[in-house]
Amino acid sequence: MINLQGKETTAEITDIETQYNVTINGVHPTIISYKYSENGKEIESKYKVLEERKIENLEIGDDIEIKELDGNSIVKDLKPYGFSIWFFLLIPIPFLIIGLPFLIYSILHLKKELKLYKFGKVSKGKIVSMMLKSGLPVFNFGQGIIVHYEYETRSGNKVIGESFTTDFSIMSDKKNDDFVPIFVSVENEEKSCVVPKLQSLRNNWNIDFE
Repeated sequence: MINLQGKETTAEITDIETQYNVTINGVHPTIISYKYSENGKEIESKYKVLEERKIENLEIGDDIEIKELDGNSIVKDLKPYGFSIWFFLLIPIPFLIIGLPFLIYSILHLKKELKLYKFGKVSKGKIVSMMLKSGLPVFNFGQGIIVHYEYETRSGNKVIGESFTTDFSIMSDKKNDDFVPIFVSVENEEKSCVVPKLQSLRNNWNIDFE
């Protein structure tokens, strides 16, 4: 807007500061401070640029051409340096892409388990193995324990079930060949899950975990 509609005027450089602690493609950003008069009033402003070659001969006290509009100004023929708001909006995208499959899996898994909590029958499963599952880096989203267990259906068939739990105490309280309470679907006995101990205690399900 300023570049198209701004009024050209002359400003005097009051300071030139190079930010040596920041490097973009081998170039340090520079802040040009300047002052100019508008309707008899002296106005001070700053302009950050990333154009080392174009400003290498500028010195304090030099005159530069600027464009001014409604109290805001830019240095003519120099592009401003700064992070676009879109840059910050794009930062979470990789995390969303990585986390989306985990989120979808978690929702489907939770939906299945909620049905078992509500309609499943309580049974016992003999632990075959327990394996720690790591989550997403930094956030540890999806971290927990994968439990494999064996149980029998009403017809006598043996089934190996797999269930994910965030109850890490199971690793210290139980070992292979110990029994753990499970929910088994009445409609399809091959569907099951480990009874969540914390949920059971909170909701007074009165399930024996010993």
